[in-house]
Amino acid sequence: MASTAGRRGLRPELLGALAGLLDGPWGAPFTGALFARRVGWREAFFSGLGWLTAGMKGASPLLALWVGQGVLALWRRGGWWRLGAGLAFLLGGLLFRGLWLAPLGVVLAGVLPGGWRYAALALAGVGVYGWTGLLLSLGAWAAETVGLERGERFRGMDVPALVYGGVLLLRNMLLEVVNG
Repeated sequence: MASTAGRRGLRPELLGALAGLLDGPWGAPFTGALFARRVGWREAFFSGLGWLTAGMKGASPLLALWVGQGVLALWRRGGWWRLGAGLAFLLGGLLFRGLWLAPLGVVLAGVLPGGWRYAALALAGVGVYGWTGLLLSLGAWAAETVGLERGERFRGMDVPALVYGGVLLLRNMLLEVVNG
């Protein structure tokens, strides 16, 4: 067996590009690789534009990640912020195809230990993609197993998430031109 010691991990930007090219019912494993990232509202908004141009139902997976991470951050602040977390969860869940499954999966992935985290990410995947979203947890597991290099930031944005949204948007624009 060949040793992997000293080899560099995969670039997360490559998985972001693959997720953007293949997003849709079978793009879930590549999108799952992005679920180890910390995304902000800009990445969620930009990926949402690509999602809308694809004509897909509900909201984008990075928006689910942003809503779920936001709910967890508000909850951890305690006090009245927990009321804000509950409202963000209730309102955010209305955006998704599977209603509250996507943000619930992200929230559970943030609090559950070990392998249960992947089951929670599968729940988030089902909330975004439908049943093929079960593959999202496979992508998250593979990304952590293979080992991704630490992603960089570009003007406040996570580069792999930015690449995902950009490639998804460009792919859909090109398909619109080609299909007329």
